[in-house]
Amino acid sequence: MQLGEKILHELDAARTGDTLTRWLAHHITELIATANRTRMTGTADEATHAAEQCRRAILDLWEHRTAWPSGWPPPGVKQMAEILNSIDAPTFGFQQGSKLSALQRLHRQVLAALVDEETANEPVDTVQSWLKSYGQLLDIDERELLELYGGRDERAATSIEVSRAEHAADAHPRSDGQADRAPQTHRVLDLVRRYDETVRSLLADEAEDTPTKPH
Repeated sequence: MQLGEKILHELDAARTGDTLTRWLAHHITELIATANRTRMTGTADEATHAAEQCRRAILDLWEHRTAWPSGWPPPGVKQMAEILNSIDAPTFGFQQGSKLSALQRLHRQVLAALVDEETANEPVDTVQSWLKSYGQLLDIDERELLELYGGRDERAATSIEVSRAEHAADAHPRSDGQADRAPQTHRVLDLVRRYDETVRSLLADEAEDTPTKPH
């Protein structure tokens, strides 16, 4: 019943041009009303039968969720999926522990931080609510994507802790105003700084390894 009520609330069936979705929504509205009424006035068997009819219709609509005009997937998660699908996954790999492997790892972290920054308009708790209440009804790709979105704030906080630990070893306090920035923006800027430092270190190593020409 909770899932059915949430679906109907998020669906806004009056605006969808999908006839099947609209019909299912109206059908479920009637079934929920019947189930509630039967639970109050009918026999136990009648109430069970009405509830089962309602459950089946709700799950039928849930299976049809890709056609929803609103509510699913949550807007921020949909945007994250579109961005991730547009990014080519790197196919190269480097020896673990090398500076090139560190650079590759930082590259992925920067991309992830930029995606989080771009999709930061929707509160994380909206997605966590879907996971907590209906996660068992999601397929593995949907669940992983929602968990990725739901971990956005934790990733930002972890990045800030790493940054603080690094700067704690610096004798000079920071005066660039980063403490005043939002966690997500702080995370992106700190990752870019670390990326830049790694590139500069690689270039320095390359310069040392390159033999100088005799005069």
